[in-house]
Amino acid sequence: MQKRKRKSAERMPDKPAKKLTTNPDEAVLNLLSKSKADLSKERRISFYLYFPDRAKAVIAENELKKLGFEVECSQSYYEKNWLCLASNHLTPTYSTLTSLRKKLERIAEKLDGNYDGWETGLDADESEGLPNIKRS
Repeated sequence: MQKRKRKSAERMPDKPAKKLTTNPDEAVLNLLSKSKADLSKERRISFYLYFPDRAKAVIAENELKKLGFEVECSQSYYEKNWLCLASNHLTPTYSTLTSLRKKLERIAEKLDGNYDGWETGLDADESEGLPNIKRS
């Protein structure tokens, strides 16, 4: 068997490829930073958790309130699941968001639910209003 010669286009790059982040919190923080958001300022951050029924959503709502969140739960618009939107004023740091992710994932997992991430405005002032959620 003859060895194949590498063409110049197949050469190994001189620089290592840029590492892609797999942590969703880090990815969003990077996007906010690239968008010139001032991440040193406290802002309203909303976290999305979904549960299979109203009873589990109510249990989650009580647990989230104990953690200091403002919580709105309603039946999801697109699915039969229940959405608990938990919001709080926080400075969006990697350690804070990672710690909260672990807590929120535990709550969701315990109640057969799903933690679906967080969002905030680019400016601290833009993040003030909660989306309108219709209570059932």
